[in-house]
Amino acid sequence: MKRTLFILTSIVLVMSLIWACTDRDEPMRNVDQAELERLYKDIEKSAQQFTCENAGEWKFTAIGSKACGGASGYIAYSVKIDESTFLKKVEQFTKLQADYNQKWGVYSDCALVIQPKGVTCDNGKPKFTY
Repeated sequence: MKRTLFILTSIVLVMSLIWACTDRDEPMRNVDQAELERLYKDIEKSAQQFTCENAGEWKFTAIGSKACGGASGYIAYSVKIDESTFLKKVEQFTKLQADYNQKWGVYSDCALVIQPKGVTCDNGKPKFTY
């Protein structure tokens, strides 16, 4: 009886320590997540600063990193923006998301995101064609 009680008490203690460590990491994970969200919003703002009137003036690029590998999506952008700076931000976001996934043990569905064939304009917004 004492042995069983000791084992159960030990299990509860170990589980409490695991939960305590997890709770301490949560604020750091939130900081990392907020940084990713801030950078993504900045990228979106740059990409959407022009109205889509001529599909020939639009390109797209892969963005983000799924935990299983590969892009998490695609983003359309106007060729009127500073393309070099924009693509560097996209690359930075993709690397940060890959680092975040590894650091926090993120899982994903591992489904491949289909690459668009092109961009069309629909009511001033870029739309992907497949």
